[in-house]
Amino acid sequence: MSAPLSPGEKAARTRKRRAAAAKAATTRKRMNAWVRAHAAEAASKAALQAHCKEYGWRIAFFEGATGAPRTGIIDAIAFRLGRKDSDLLDVRLIQLKGGQAGISGREVARLKRAADHAAVNWLVAVFDGETLHLLPDDPMRQ
Repeated sequence: MSAPLSPGEKAARTRKRRAAAAKAATTRKRMNAWVRAHAAEAASKAALQAHCKEYGWRIAFFEGATGAPRTGIIDAIAFRLGRKDSDLLDVRLIQLKGGQAGISGREVARLKRAADHAAVNWLVAVFDGETLHLLPDDPMRQ
């Protein structure tokens, strides 16, 4: 059995335990918010994928190497070939929102600016069985 604590030691131990409990409560709140945010993100991605599939769009999400969303305004791109002219491409830049997140006027302006400044170019990729050749001469390295 351990020796009885002095009043000062007991008070110090109580302060440490209360601080630890407060830190744990804060962590639980943050983790719950993190879990909710990621669940809302996954649900909004699934809903967008289902919508795009229903209407004949292909979709690509822009994510980091770990699967985390990027910080830019464009979260995804939806695209499809023209319905009457298969040489035409219809492209949509998408800002994905989930849960209770709202969209601001500033975000709409950023998305419009991104669409206005989107760069479109052409590229031919030829694989000869050993090497991938890009025409014009590898513009993707720039």
